[in-house]
Amino acid sequence: MKNITLFVILLAACRLGYSQSKDLKMAHKLYANKAYTEAIEAYTAEAEQTPLDTLATKNLAESYYYTQNAAKAVETYARLWELKPDQDKAVIFRYADAAKRSKDYAKANELLTSYTGEEVNILQGIEDLDEEVEQFFFPEILDAASAYNDFGAAYYDRQIIFASDRNAARPVYPWTGRPYLDLYYANVNGSAITDDGLFPGMINTDTHESNAVFSADGRKMYFTRTSDDFTRINDAKIAVLQIYSAELVNGQWGNITLLPINSKQYSVAHPALSPDGKSLYFSSDMPGGFGSFDIYKVNLNEDGSFATPVNLGNRINSDKLEQFPFISDAGNLYFASNRAEGLGGLDLYRSKVSGETFADAYNLGSSINSNADDFALIMKENEGTGYFSSNRTEKDKLYRFETLPNINYQIIGNVDNKKTLEPIPGAKVTLFRPETGTLITEVTDEEGSFKFDVRPNSFYKVKASKELYVPIEKDVRIEYSRNTKTALRLYMEAYADTEEIVVVNDRNQLTQINLEKIYFDFDKSNIRPDAATTLDKLVAILTKYPEMKVEIASHTDMRGSDTYNQQLSERRAQSTRDYVISKGIDADRLTAKGYGESDPINNCTEMDCTDAQQDENRRSEFTIIN
Repeated sequence: MKNITLFVILLAACRLGYSQSKDLKMAHKLYANKAYTEAIEAYTAEAEQTPLDTLATKNLAESYYYTQNAAKAVETYARLWELKPDQDKAVIFRYADAAKRSKDYAKANELLTSYTGEEVNILQGIEDLDEEVEQFFFPEILDAASAYNDFGAAYYDRQIIFASDRNAARPVYPWTGRPYLDLYYANVNGSAITDDGLFPGMINTDTHESNAVFSADGRKMYFTRTSDDFTRINDAKIAVLQIYSAELVNGQWGNITLLPINSKQYSVAHPALSPDGKSLYFSSDMPGGFGSFDIYKVNLNEDGSFATPVNLGNRINSDKLEQFPFISDAGNLYFASNRAEGLGGLDLYRSKVSGETFADAYNLGSSINSNADDFALIMKENEGTGYFSSNRTEKDKLYRFETLPNINYQIIGNVDNKKTLEPIPGAKVTLFRPETGTLITEVTDEEGSFKFDVRPNSFYKVKASKELYVPIEKDVRIEYSRNTKTALRLYMEAYADTEEIVVVNDRNQLTQINLEKIYFDFDKSNIRPDAATTLDKLVAILTKYPEMKVEIASHTDMRGSDTYNQQLSERRAQSTRDYVISKGIDADRLTAKGYGESDPINNCTEMDCTDAQQDENRRSEFTIIN
């Protein structure tokens, strides 16, 4: 009977193992075919039965990354590193990018330092860049409340054309779990998209259509469409991206034609036209480029044929993605790239036109870029207006923007006494930017004033401190706006105005914590229980004001020798300090000093002091020194 039971258990285990192996095989197949949403479901179902191995954990992390679930990607990459910390550079880069998307820039810096072999500080680099960029962007999200993904605006007449997954009649795209994309038209009124509808004609199909561009006369368009045919590339079935043209004939869009620059072996996407309409720019992962996707240019011949595409070179392209090119009315190139120095995902870049070529591309900075994908910028550069796309709200959304020249922003402030409203000169004011760790210090002038140069679209902590005053700190958010100066007034309270037991000693004008008298046994320095109760009040006020520093001073009467009294007072002061430290107060905040009989509280001498006067001199004082 036992043998039969054992056989049944082993058989069930074998069947369970077979089922898990089969499920895992399906998960791997889904991942290989880029059906990432379904792959996540398959891997997580498998993980409920048995821990995932290294390959499955890596594929799950990558699936989260490609579906833009940064938090889950970071969590799963961390598990992958526990299983196998020695990963290839591409995986390290995606882990770093997921960390950036989660705003964990410390982890991203660590990974990218390993990736590049050089010290990386992303936020500091962006802060330095923001000092140099020529323009600030003022973005406003469009149709924020909608549940749709919208991106890739193009100018057409007085409307915009954009891609959206709002057509529920389309099949579901396995990568995202959302409907395939169609092209739509719409008007923009303020922050609303109105009068929207499917782009007319035969442009839209059951596959993806996106990223259109129109000729100056509005009679020809180029757009991106996913191929109907799947091609096996690197052991995966892939539908490549292709560029088509269409013509407006008798008010209808037709003559849809696949451009000869396309291939079944690589993608060609994101068309952009030069202002004169003689050149078409696009992104492609064709062989011979610098990285995954590069930006190319192809001249359009007068007979309608296409010249040979030309890579724009290493001033524009890198070993990372370069996508969504746009040529402005001024002839400058804008595009998106996911380079290591970016804030996360795709960042927007600019390259100025320089004769027949373009100058070195540079990141447009934090006024337009975020920790998410920012891409597909179009603009009327001479007007300083335009549109771009971003998934910073976890959905692809269209943004419109205006630009202004890069100008100085400032915080202008004053530090005043809260009780008297008089200015406080000589106060130390610090400006701290948590994102980058930048710390700047100023000292208030005779009028209590201070001033800092700051960056828009940034968060700061401003803190004022001065001896004998309670420090005060305020959070300040500097937004991109036409108002470049932010006024700030900080009111500080003297400790003596804040706490009843804090007083200014009339005898020596020192600010002291006025506690009941502490008693020590004769010739002893240990803390008695009654003294401990009193000292606990000192602990409480030091806990309440974590930056307060105190000198613990011990004084004796005049009985006995000077040397004896000095040594006794030092022991008592140190014993008091040790007690307060034992209650959790940082030792650096406490100074112990014995004065012996050198600083009597009255004018009597050793020979004529009464017992009461001797008792007055035998005391402890707690002087606030900061």
